Amino acid sequence: MTKEEYIPGRCPLILEGGAMRGVFEAGVLDVFIEKGLRFERVVGTSVGAMQAVCYLSGQKGWNIRINKTYCDDPRYMGWTHFFKEKSYFNFDFILDEIACHLDPIDWDSLCKTKTDFYAVATNAITGKGIFLKENPRDRENFMTMVKASASIPFLTQEVMIEGTPYVDGGVGFPCVPLPDELPFHADKAVYILTREEGFQVKEIPSIIKKYASAITIPHHPKLLEILMNIPNTYNHALEILEQMEKDGRVFILRPSGKIKIGRAEVDKEKIQAFYDEGYHLGQERFDDLLRWIHE
Repeated sequence: MTKEEYIPGRCPLILEGGAMRGVFEAGVLDVFIEKGLRFERVVGTSVGAMQAVCYLSGQKGWNIRINKTYCDDPRYMGWTHFFKEKSYFNFDFILDEIACHLDPIDWDSLCKTKTDFYAVATNAITGKGIFLKENPRDRENFMTMVKASASIPFLTQEVMIEGTPYVDGGVGFPCVPLPDELPFHADKAVYILTREEGFQVKEIPSIIKKYASAITIPHHPKLLEILMNIPNTYNHALEILEQMEKDGRVFILRPSGKIKIGRAEVDKEKIQAFYDEGYHLGQERFDDLLRWIHE
């Protein structure tokens, strides 16, 4: 690996969520690890927060290896675990058993990182997005923060932090946090998205809205309201972000849309192909990215 270069905090790296689509981000981030490209500030939403962990620890190939090894393992995700534990994705297995024992994260390297890492989550009571920050030296709180960021409503249980319930950061900040929404000043920002250019979230069918209303916990009415409005807020945020890209304020790396991959994809060839697309794009755009950063 070449000598590491830390990009100043005024140009952060922002990682979108998207469950298994996050392997695209993993491909791009592995190029960054190879090239020694680091950022003083990294913000991750949902699976983007999970991707950030192995990027900060410098473990090239960790994410794609884990996803291909365990995607069809019932301990990893699936309806069996959902009906047993009320969570489709088994974050205890992923972030505790795998990350700490079966194929461990390099915690020594993670604790030595110079990067300030923020995990985006949503307060389930207010419905507002929040930026969580924990020192990786406190492993339990750090992993709880990541779990909170990735806890998809209806598919996983909310995560409690100091008595407050949190869910996926993609609820409070559909798509990704925009530069002006970050908890610090950013002159420009690098975004890795998991959807292709021009993607739009479709309107939620009325029958789904009725179903969601029936199963939503009664004391979280604000959360339901925000969830049902995600198509509008996501598409509006993406419209703003794409205009910022045209204006030169953000640099976006995104998939082409040629490879279709599901949130809970178990086809290992598709998973590898989507990772490869991210890796190749990272290689192709790397010099352009560096020039843009240093402009």
